[in-house]
Amino acid sequence: MADVVVTGASGFVGSAVVRALLVRPGTGVRAGSRRGGAVAGAPGVRLDVLDAASLHAAMQGADAVVHCAVGDARTTVAGTQAVLDAAAKAGVRRVVHLSSIAVYGAATGRLDELAPMAPPGRGASYAEWKVLAEQACSTAEVAVVRLRPTIIYGPGSALWIESVARRIRSGRWGTFGVAGAGTCNPVHVDDVAQAAAAALDAPGAGGQAFNIDGGTPMTWNDWFSHVAAAIGAPPLPALPPGTLRRRSLASLPFKAAARLLPPVRRALGGLLLAAPAGSEVALFARGATYPADRARAGLGWSPDVPLADGLAASAAWLRDMGLAA
Repeated sequence: MADVVVTGASGFVGSAVVRALLVRPGTGVRAGSRRGGAVAGAPGVRLDVLDAASLHAAMQGADAVVHCAVGDARTTVAGTQAVLDAAAKAGVRRVVHLSSIAVYGAATGRLDELAPMAPPGRGASYAEWKVLAEQACSTAEVAVVRLRPTIIYGPGSALWIESVARRIRSGRWGTFGVAGAGTCNPVHVDDVAQAAAAALDAPGAGGQAFNIDGGTPMTWNDWFSHVAAAIGAPPLPALPPGTLRRRSLASLPFKAAARLLPPVRRALGGLLLAAPAGSEVALFARGATYPADRARAGLGWSPDVPLADGLAASAAWLRDMGLAA
């Protein structure tokens, strides 16, 4: 039996990867996390990507690694380098690295894998961390397949499901005209997990990058409306296009105070929910698509979860938090 180590196995994407691998014949799964607990029935191993000893122990005798762990700059960049170094020393056959379409930066239009990655600059943003992590992959002494998922959603998604639902439930969210007319490219977390599983054995995939997209592009206005309908919320109001940017700018001092003073965060919770970060303002207006033709051809992968089913499952998950009817 070939053992696969999954880093970040207790997280949103990592746990989905564990579930996908558990049903593969002849595959053993080591669910790596800092606590080392079992995940979805897979035995857990203690694995901290910034701790060389735990990486060394977790990878002994492993055939492959799916690297899902993510965090701050050090975890994302130095942690990726440490995973690659440990995998090479352990004689691992292949590493599948979960990257992101964030590596394309603010580019617009149709962006396939030949589009250049954004310059990493000072490494001050998530996108730059992911670029630096991919650069480490390109010089690794082990075969690496880089997956670049689009907007990952599904049960357990704190960012694109729970946060959006909370914003809608605050009563201060809506559609935003041209400010929300950029392209949202959702892909279900189970489809991402299946792509990671396919990348473990795809011939000739080592050293390559693959966009992983659900194939249902829409505007961000439409995405917000789809989530609202899925959770049983009323139709969203159409808000003036400048609302997003004004709220973002006006919230900056309050966000700074909320980081330092928990009572401020609690008092302004609803207001802060409706105030997007500057990066979100830019994202919601950006028109870009990320074709996954290369993944279909090179990995034998295609998305399988219909949008309606994915949103229904997400809404079922939200009901336990009181965020869906």
